[in-house]
Amino acid sequence: MKKYLFLLLSLSPIVIYSQEQPFKSISVIENPSEWVLIFDEFGLMGYINSEGKEIVPPIYEKIHPFGEYKENWSRVETLEGLTGFIDSTGKTVVEPKYEYIEKFGEYKADWALVSLYNHYGFINTKGEEVVPPIYAEIPILKR
Repeated sequence: MKKYLFLLLSLSPIVIYSQEQPFKSISVIENPSEWVLIFDEFGLMGYINSEGKEIVPPIYEKIHPFGEYKENWSRVETLEGLTGFIDSTGKTVVEPKYEYIEKFGEYKADWALVSLYNHYGFINTKGEEVVPPIYAEIPILKR
């Protein structure tokens, strides 16, 4: 009995600390205008403002902090694994239709590499597709 109690007590911290938290706490710095992160019954994320008005509907699996890719933009991911951007007003500026988006300026100033079905292209900082993702490879050039 003592062996089982010892085993139970020694394993309980592992079980407690290994459980993943279901929600991420997002600070005011990571979202504009003191928006509040919300989750629907399926765990999808969105935002409401301080008055309870829905700014971004809870349709995203992940909402990244604003400003990581472009000031006042946040990268969002859908359940299907597609990614795009919303701005600080909650408006979609790049439809979440890409499998991957590189940071702006890695290849050319104000351009970000995008991929779709293992083909590559570019979007600009206005959210426009300037080179459609139709190329099998776009090697990075040394500047």
